[in-house]
Amino acid sequence: MSTDTTHPADAPHPAATTASPVTSSTDAEPARRGPTLILTALAFAATSIAVMQTVVTPILPKLQGRLGVSSSAIAWVLTGNLLAAAVATPLIGRLGDLRGKKRYLLVSLGAVLAGSVLAALTTSFTMLVAARVLQGLGGGVVPLALSVVRDEFPRHRTAGSIAVIGATISVGSTFGSVMTGLIADRADYHLLFWLSAAVSAVSIALVWAIVPDSVRRRPGRVDLVGALTLSGWLAALLVAVSQGSKVGWGAPVVGGGFALAAALFAVWVWWALRCPEPLVDLRVMTRRPVLLAGLSGMLTGMAMYGSGLLFAPFLQAPATRGYGFGTTVLAASLYMLPGALGNLAAAPVAGRMINRYGPKPALVGGPALSAVSFAALLPLTGHIWAFSAVFTVFGFGLGLAFAAMPATVNANVPSGMTGVANGMNAVMRTIGGAVGAAVLGAVLTAVTLPAAPGATRAAPSLTAYQICFGMLALGCLVSAVIALAVPTAGPAAPGKAGAPRAAR
Repeated sequence: MSTDTTHPADAPHPAATTASPVTSSTDAEPARRGPTLILTALAFAATSIAVMQTVVTPILPKLQGRLGVSSSAIAWVLTGNLLAAAVATPLIGRLGDLRGKKRYLLVSLGAVLAGSVLAALTTSFTMLVAARVLQGLGGGVVPLALSVVRDEFPRHRTAGSIAVIGATISVGSTFGSVMTGLIADRADYHLLFWLSAAVSAVSIALVWAIVPDSVRRRPGRVDLVGALTLSGWLAALLVAVSQGSKVGWGAPVVGGGFALAAALFAVWVWWALRCPEPLVDLRVMTRRPVLLAGLSGMLTGMAMYGSGLLFAPFLQAPATRGYGFGTTVLAASLYMLPGALGNLAAAPVAGRMINRYGPKPALVGGPALSAVSFAALLPLTGHIWAFSAVFTVFGFGLGLAFAAMPATVNANVPSGMTGVANGMNAVMRTIGGAVGAAVLGAVLTAVTLPAAPGATRAAPSLTAYQICFGMLALGCLVSAVIALAVPTAGPAAPGKAGAPRAAR
């Protein structure tokens, strides 16, 4: 057991000796609000991102018909948003660390608002994809919100506040799904984008009025080479993964995408290790707790995205297939509603666990619970109540894990890197979700029922869904095993969130 109580995040980076000292903001600072009010504004901002991400998926078939495009083309409504979020998240996080987190919270939320309004006004497929890309720039909101919590809140309140933000994301997703179910079959789909715009506008007002600006800003430059190479390999990887199940894994665009991603990744690593002020400091990001939290998050992200891909279509499938319950979009959303309640219930539990024992127990226990929930579903797919029960346990486990991940990151990086570090953790979850969605989609496409007469494609079989549920259970179990290797961090102590914390 180590007796060194110096927090690794406080050790200077070799490049730090050449950087300018931290300076105070010259902006006039209004009276500072209390943590509860700030948390309300940050949680609502996170909710707006969840609503934006959720309202599109259930209406993709309707959008395809209304816009007259192919199924591979309409997928870019999701892929474009995913790419923009993956690219923007670490960049916005770094800009927030350097120039002020409140400023770039407002920039990100403004992009979501502008994209939502554009999507609500357009009937053009090209403009809709452009609007979704613009919305994707809001990917930096949650990492910046988590960084504000570390900067502004007392140590004993950070864990619970991080858990609350994670829980409100689930609530926002559920709210978006329910509203989609209410609106999709009763009104024009453009109303959903107006809903997203309204939530974003309220978020902007709350952040502007309540969230304090950064008291301390760090002079420095944005690493443009690092930003371009990081954006390049992420874009190439996600395009290859997202297109593989549609055009075939042997297609030139897929193979070329993977090759380009590998080449740009190598250049990015080479540059990041030599740049005096890299966009992403790999020496910090490869510290054992941060790296393992990211790897665990990749698999948890696969479960999060995968559950959305599997549960709603399964519930809505007609019983004539030998599975499914023929529910409406709204009913499927309501059956999945207990997942949000489980996530909310996890928030205070996660906060107490992290404050008392450190983040590791929640980081291990969350994926373990999720693994149990998916495994328990395998023999119960014929019972509709089982999906609500499983989603409740899964939501609780997800709440524990998503509270522990940023707590682990914040405890192991310098205070001036929390935005970009949490952003990279979110990117790793996105990559895991994209890869998981592609793999699960390939299984659903390959293991099918006999095609019905006149059908353009065969429906997935019950066996395909059971294989996918088993894969999610296995992925969550591996996530928990990886989390076991994270060094144990001491419990929170009174004081500011950036104070050193012992690891053992």
